Amino acid sequence: MIELLRKGLWLIQFCLIFILLSCKKGKGAICNDGWRSHSTGSGTCSWHDGIDHYIDPNEIDVVKTTFLVIFLIVCFAILVMSSKRK
Repeated sequence: MIELLRKGLWLIQFCLIFILLSCKKGKGAICNDGWRSHSTGSGTCSWHDGIDHYIDPNEIDVVKTTFLVIFLIVCFAILVMSSKRK
């Protein structure tokens, strides 16, 4: 059981770090025509009717976060099921 908890804690720590690093939307801007630009400088969205709004680099992407949390739950369930077979 202790072995399972060690594996589980390692998996949870890895997934939480992965979620925090990969679920941010990043920097850039959304153009008026819906195009996403990774640029923030002069000329951003100049070929796409200008800037609609800038993206907050600390904002979390809800869709990515949801899928990664589901992935974490499935991984932990697989870990628990495989330890019960032993």
